[in-house]
Amino acid sequence: MVRMRFAVRLPGGVYATSNLILMKQLGCTDVIGSGPRLPPDSEVWEYGDIVQLKMHVEKHGLRLEVLEDGPPIEKIIYNLPGREQQLEDFCKSLENLGKAGIKVIKPQHMPPVPNMIWRTEIDKPTRGGATSTAFDYDLVKDFPPTVKYGEYKEEEIWKNLKYFLEGVIPTAEESGVVITFHPDDPPISPIQGFPRILRSVEAFDKMLNLVPSDNVGICFCQGCFAEMGVDVPSAIRHFGRKGKIFFAHFRNVIGSVHEPGGFQEIFHDDPSGRIDMVEAMKAYYEVGFEGPMRPDHTPKLLLDDIFGGYPGYGMLGKVFALGYMKGLAESVEKMMGLR
Repeated sequence: MVRMRFAVRLPGGVYATSNLILMKQLGCTDVIGSGPRLPPDSEVWEYGDIVQLKMHVEKHGLRLEVLEDGPPIEKIIYNLPGREQQLEDFCKSLENLGKAGIKVIKPQHMPPVPNMIWRTEIDKPTRGGATSTAFDYDLVKDFPPTVKYGEYKEEEIWKNLKYFLEGVIPTAEESGVVITFHPDDPPISPIQGFPRILRSVEAFDKMLNLVPSDNVGICFCQGCFAEMGVDVPSAIRHFGRKGKIFFAHFRNVIGSVHEPGGFQEIFHDDPSGRIDMVEAMKAYYEVGFEGPMRPDHTPKLLLDDIFGGYPGYGMLGKVFALGYMKGLAESVEKMMGLR
């Protein structure tokens, strides 16, 4: 029987022993990590650094098979000086990742500016006075392009993405590493002169067909798909039946980027959310999803300032969300006759 693999993204990618012990105590099977820190003069994730992280996690009875937010690709996607070298370095990292046993990565394709994940509020009240992040496109849609980068056209970004995939897929296939993409967050365009191309189900279908390969897929962030206004369980089934979901971010929102006032991130169990969370969990089982799933963008609770974290990534919020997700999975397994 397929059992859900629950994971966590540690605050700031900190692999502290206490964090790993806590995750094991909470019933996690996996850690979804960040890659090793890069020295100032290199963009290659070295084999020894990756293995060191992996061994440290495995020593605590957890798996590390998925890494987020790297290796860097912004020079490639935004056609900046040095993109040929960055492509070469990315392929070297892929080789090292494959040798180290990392199976899935999610490079950061979003704009190379501090607000690549745009929010117009980071402390909007939600249940019981907890706070969470929110976004209203009306507040930023008229912002001018950045002075540093100027304005891009959508077709430029698609062309650059295809250039990237053509350059790295052969190495990914040889190394046994899957390259996944997260939706643009927020999934609406443009913002500050940057097109945000991965903002719909159709856009992801287009991306998957640019350079077809079993080694290209999706980090299915159900919060972002909800922000698009789509039916999330249907989207899970759409991509899951194609075998293209390799790990998942489990979260919920109210509103969408297309509605007046935009969207706000909320507690996973909030009944006012866009997503039918039972149907979403059921859909993962129906499509045979086997990757790790982690809570994402949780509200900030009363004691999060003590326990650490930043908006959307407080430790207490993760603990609450993991409990909810595990209970939800058990209920769905029994509902589907899997227990």
